[in-house]
Order: sequence, then structure tokens, then C-alpha cells
Amino acid sequence: MVRLSYNPNVLRSFALFSALTDSQFGTLLAALQHRSFPARTRIIHAGENADGLYVLIAGRVKVIFHDGDGRELIAASVGPNEFFGEVGLFDGRARAASVDATEPCEILYVPRKVLLDCVEHNAAAAMSMLRTVTDRLDDAYRKMAGLALSDVYGRVARALLDTGREVEGEWMVDIGSEQVAAMVGASREMVSRVVKDMIAKGLVRRLKRKLIVIDRLSLAHRSDRDHHIAAPPHHERH
Repeated sequence: MVRLSYNPNVLRSFALFSALTDSQFGTLLAALQHRSFPARTRIIHAGENADGLYVLIAGRVKVIFHDGDGRELIAASVGPNEFFGEVGLFDGRARAASVDATEPCEILYVPRKVLLDCVEHNAAAAMSMLRTVTDRLDDAYRKMAGLALSDVYGRVARALLDTGREVEGEWMVDIGSEQVAAMVGASREMVSRVVKDMIAKGLVRRLKRKLIVIDRLSLAHRSDRDHHIAAPPHHERH
């Protein structure tokens, strides 16, 4: 296992670490492990014990639930400067979801005992972690409402908006039809038909294997038309 080689001052800027005392941060820094994972690697397996927290330095991962029959639902996508693997850390439950690397990932692994020692004696650090967890729970509730109240077209529109990023003035979607299908609870064939219709209407276009959203406003309107459960601005959720 490779030991941590990152600049401690950079780590201090992470919300999770910024509230720690110098003594706590020093203890945590000595215990951190730097782990690298190639794309399409399973980092966490559902059913295993929650033995530590994963802080993502670079790359992106997806949190997946399986039904045992080969079907899966992508519950969340986690990016740089965020953590994952928190479920089960406090009560010792087995992990309910798997986590896969969608891109090459650089991760800091925090052993469970070290993390619990920090948050049990530092209310500010515990609140920082709790805010992230409650934000994710809120997002999960909204996603469940979207699955129940939206049609497939609206759910696909929302997925394309939520998983994209701006690149040189264009909204580039980072996932393909298979991942979109897993996010919206529909078949890959249905998602492909919806995407083809969006392309025909000039809402999106293809660039090799990527999708680029041309008309974000129209997609947002279609998604919001199907259900009216809009997330509050990010700053209001803390």
C-alpha cells in the first residue's frame, strides 16, 4: 500500500479535514493511505464491512445498488474533493451499495477507527460530515420522487443535465446510454430511443461516443414539467 504523499496544506482545504485540531489532523495524516484505481474497477463491494472512508482526490465514481438478477441502479455520482463509503461506518453495518470507478481515481483512505476518534471528539468535523450525508439523503429522496413521478423522457433529460459538465462552452455528458438507463430505471433500448428523439429535435448531438446537450433550457423545462420537486440552491442546503 502506498503511503500518502500529498501536501498537508492542500488537504486542510477539504471541508472534512478543515475542522480538525492540529493534533487530530496529525494523527489522521499519519494513518491516511493513498490508493489508485483504474477506470471500471470495483472499489467497494456491497455486503462487505465498512472499514474506512474514501476521499476522492481525482477521478469519479458511481454508487450502485444491485437487485441480484443482473440489474442495477446508479444512486449517485461522486467527484473530486468528495468522500464516499460513509454508510455503515458509525454502526458497523455491512455496505448496502457497491462503488465503481468510472474514471482513473486517486483516493485517500481513512481507517474507520481513526475517523471515529476524530469526529467523536470534534463537533465541527462531525457536523461537516453530517451536512454531506444529509445533502445526499435529500438528493436520494428527490431522485426517488423523480422516478415515481416523471416519465422516461423527463428522467433522461434530468440525467443528462445532472451528469454533464461545461467544456469550452458546451455541456458534455460524461456517461453513456447504459449508465443513464441505470440511473433512470429504464431499459437501455428505451433510453436509446429517447436520445434519438432528442437528437432529432436538436436538443442534443453526438460527438463520437459522447453526448453534448445543445439546448439545456428545453431539457430542463421538460424535466421540470414532469414533476415539481426542484432542489433548493446549494447554499440553502447547509
